Amino acid sequence: MNERERPTPNSARAARTYPVDPARLLSAVMRAVEGLPRWSLEAAEGNEVRAVRKTRLFRFADDVTARVSPDPDGARLELTSASRVGKGDLGQNPRNLVELLRAVDREAGDPPPNPPRGSGEAPLGRDG
Repeated sequence: MNERERPTPNSARAARTYPVDPARLLSAVMRAVEGLPRWSLEAAEGNEVRAVRKTRLFRFADDVTARVSPDPDGARLELTSASRVGKGDLGQNPRNLVELLRAVDREAGDPPPNPPRGSGEAPLGRDG
């Protein structure tokens, strides 16, 4: 875990499983990032994609990391969004994750069903 990924009060996490192979999901994540306004692809190495999302007002940068791993049901996507500045994000990091998940759903094809309670699928969570 690098310094930008360390859990803080101004970060959020999400995870979702998709019924596709990991390579297809990784490609969908990259296309999603490239297609979103105010998002830029920072790096893609192995099973990880790092992106930066800038806010409309003041252009604050948030670091978003996506990791794809094999799963018995296809591929698992784990996301983290963390603000670079400030002591609170005013809800921006969870919004970043929702925005990216919706774009990945479109790019990956059929969106996964809503996770059942207790499935371990975390739609959004706060760190810190």
